[in-house]
Amino acid sequence: MSEILSNLGYGAVVAIIGLAVVFVGLILIIASIYAISWVLKKLTGGKKEKAPKAEPAPVPAPVAAPAVEPADEEIEVTDDNELIAVIAAAIAAMDGGSKPFVIRSVRRVAGWKNAARAEQVYKY
Repeated sequence: MSEILSNLGYGAVVAIIGLAVVFVGLILIIASIYAISWVLKKLTGGKKEKAPKAEPAPVPAPVAAPAVEPADEEIEVTDDNELIAVIAAAIAAMDGGSKPFVIRSVRRVAGWKNAARAEQVYKY
């Protein structure tokens, strides 16, 4: 029994010494960072110029919200050429450029929002 207590006491001493070494190391790192900062401030001339405070912009008058359009209308067509180019570049990067590919057509698919929501909700 005394051997177990002796081993526990030895373990406690080792743990305390280890914690002390870690904290002393952290204090030395913090002190060195402050010292480097102080030296750099002395070398660069001390104070930084403060930027002048900008006056807050006047708040525009509230505008009435536009009427809500019914959901049955068709999706607005926009120029998505840049988006298509980015997606094509990502596919080419993932493929490694081993085989050429051509985007033949692009169409919007409804339901991506619902699919993403379902993926997050039903994931767990």
